[in-house]
Amino acid sequence: MCGQSRYKERYRESADFFEGGPRNKKEWKEFQRYKRMQQSPQAKFYRHLTWYLTIMGFFLFKNHGNIFSFYPIAFFWGAGVVMHYFSVFGWPNDQKNEPEEVLDEEVQEPIVKKPNWSDKDLV
Repeated sequence: MCGQSRYKERYRESADFFEGGPRNKKEWKEFQRYKRMQQSPQAKFYRHLTWYLTIMGFFLFKNHGNIFSFYPIAFFWGAGVVMHYFSVFGWPNDQKNEPEEVLDEEVQEPIVKKPNWSDKDLV
């Protein structure tokens, strides 16, 4: 059994794990790693942006506003943040091809497509 499915079974959305607490340090680290993998790409981008702004703000404060002492770090890490943004949210001109709702002209409500099976198919 692979590691991810083991933790998926063990740490389902129930609070059993948190009532007993972590059994050891290794198990807690593995659980945290599993939870990080479950985050959305948008959340990962915003965490990346937050760290970038925090570290660059610290460098500005530490160097008394002298950006020339750390501009290579700021430039290349900033380029990485921009690429991360475009990989998560896409380019501004890209229009997502979302299917339009089929409307009934008389009632102006979405037509609900019913499944192609009957109750006797389930038995």
